[in-house]
Amino acid sequence: MFNRATCSPLRHQSGFNLIEIMFALLLLGLVISISVETSAGDLAAYNRAKDSTMARWVAANQLAEFQLELAGKFPPAGKRSGESDMGKTRWQWRQEVLPTNSDDLRRVQVSVFRKGNDKDMIAMQVGFIANPNPKPRPKVRTQ
Repeated sequence: MFNRATCSPLRHQSGFNLIEIMFALLLLGLVISISVETSAGDLAAYNRAKDSTMARWVAANQLAEFQLELAGKFPPAGKRSGESDMGKTRWQWRQEVLPTNSDDLRRVQVSVFRKGNDKDMIAMQVGFIANPNPKPRPKVRTQ
């Protein structure tokens, strides 16, 4: 078969035309952008989980240290704060000893923040400390 305009034989082309290549590149770009966005979300979720775990460990350690410091004493209500290192990060903690409905029980609440950002609490742990020398309770008579 001949092409009448050029008087040359028609050749059967093999390969892709420009539209097909552009469409393939568009699809490839969409797939890459979606995978990058998903990976970034996974990385952010991983960092949040890591920070939350480290902050909970800081809170648990602080609560355990406080219980050891008491050495059989009953703590008064009050607040204190400090800093700890955990997981290559510096953490701030704030501890509150609060009264409860019982005179022989205290609630200890430890809140943990990233150093320098005490508005955004990452973890909180609550514990209770009983009075080692409780007040005597009145006896209840049964009939």
